[in-house]
Amino acid sequence: MLLGVIPAVIIIKAQIAHVTFKRFLVITLASLLFMLTVAFANSPNWLWVDKNSKVLGGLAMPWSYTVNLSLFFVHKQQENEKEILLPDATIKDDQKSIVVLVIGESARSENFSLYGYSKNTNPLLSKTPGVFHFNATSCATYTTAGVKCILEAKNTGELYEILPNYLYRNGVEVVWRTTNWGEPPVHIKNYLNKEALMKDCKGDRCDYDEVLLNNLKEQIAASTKNKILIILHTSTSHGPEYSKKYPPQFETFKPVCNSVELAKCSNTELVNAYDNTIGYTDYILYNVIEDLKQLKEYKSAMIFVSDHGESLGEKNLYMHGLPLSLAPKQQYDIPFIVWTSDNSLKQLKTENSLSQDYVFHSVLNFLGIQSPVYNEELNIFK
Repeated sequence: MLLGVIPAVIIIKAQIAHVTFKRFLVITLASLLFMLTVAFANSPNWLWVDKNSKVLGGLAMPWSYTVNLSLFFVHKQQENEKEILLPDATIKDDQKSIVVLVIGESARSENFSLYGYSKNTNPLLSKTPGVFHFNATSCATYTTAGVKCILEAKNTGELYEILPNYLYRNGVEVVWRTTNWGEPPVHIKNYLNKEALMKDCKGDRCDYDEVLLNNLKEQIAASTKNKILIILHTSTSHGPEYSKKYPPQFETFKPVCNSVELAKCSNTELVNAYDNTIGYTDYILYNVIEDLKQLKEYKSAMIFVSDHGESLGEKNLYMHGLPLSLAPKQQYDIPFIVWTSDNSLKQLKTENSLSQDYVFHSVLNFLGIQSPVYNEELNIFK
């Protein structure tokens, strides 16, 4: 009554002041110009607004009812959307095989020393035998589309069965561990988010992406299946607070930017903070490989590929999300890093440049999964 009906009656009874179309146009254009001027004058705060957009949207009346009501039903529809099943697959052999697919967040290849970066951001992987890196690009510059590309057999706008759902339905042990969000619906038994992982985790490392490795070896050892896919969805390099994404002991490059308003930091501080997240990623991937080395009865592989890249002030752009046609290369040039165990007898092909589409088919090949959707041209293994 107070916020809806009474104001509506007042509006109905209000006298409308009619103006000429020319005057209306002038007022409208002037208003738009004023709003754009205010917006760009506050451009350093855009990242803060983006970070807190959900809270701000909930506080802005009446959007908290109208917009969120529609978003609720949109999300419900997406949850209930029926994915298009792929043709059945078959497991070709009984050889114990495991792939750990690590989906990176906002990692750009330009800042990996494996790719020629001047600062040593990969001190561990660079000394690990069997590690190989490909040049690669993402199919999008934001998480939901990038993760979907990594997990699907081919890049489409349809909701086809994604890799974890497909392999789980066809008899493969699948585990999803995440500190992130944005993946398509995952229909498997062992889906563990950060809250679930932290229940059995002790120590400061549990506040960071190392929680993804907690009891991982034990979970693998408890499996009764010969074929295993582990997916670790990280959040390590997501801005704008890069300095909050790694433990203090990984602050190798100093000084760092501690502000959410990236434009207020020097470029050196911003890049140092971001480079520390890459160094922490290096440590996590190294530990995944070390864990896999101990599972001697399995032939194993680790594949790391990022969902998209990141801008760090180049051309006055920050973070990610620009349309792919307009985005600078920093937002779509991504790392694609692979390690295989000595007993896998798998060699890598010599393709110079890959896309995220290679992940689905390479995992099928390594695990020995025969499928009508398998595409040998998108397989990185010989």
